[in-house]
Amino acid sequence: MSRVRSLALLLAGLLPAALLQAQTKPVAPAPATATPDPVAATFKAWDKNGDGQLSLVEFRAGWEQMQAALRVEQALRRQFAAIDANHDGAIDASEYGNLVLIKQAGKAAPQLARFDANGDGKLEFAEYVKLVQTLAPQQDAGKGGKK
Repeated sequence: MSRVRSLALLLAGLLPAALLQAQTKPVAPAPATATPDPVAATFKAWDKNGDGQLSLVEFRAGWEQMQAALRVEQALRRQFAAIDANHDGAIDASEYGNLVLIKQAGKAAPQLARFDANGDGKLEFAEYVKLVQTLAPQQDAGKGGKK
């Protein structure tokens, strides 16, 4: 809950600053290579009817979706920490075989290198998430779509 509270405080802090900035100087268009604004992207995703305003229904739906995503991330972080036996912040080759998805895949399991985007011989959390996103749907489909 503290992460959600932090996000709410961050959003509350950004809005007055953005309003003050908008009142004090003109905003130049962002260059095409600019990093996307996560607040603007979230607002756009939550504004389902595209009217530039969030209704209470849109806000609640977006908030609930964000809460669900945070719960999934927390569960994945717990699983990652449990597999990371040496607590080095990564899953190495000796720990990789202990992943449930790898055990379930058996001989068809992909090699660690398939998900090791930076080529360091280990899976960092973001790489682990890609592995789960790739393999979990295959596991569900193999069971008739049931978890």
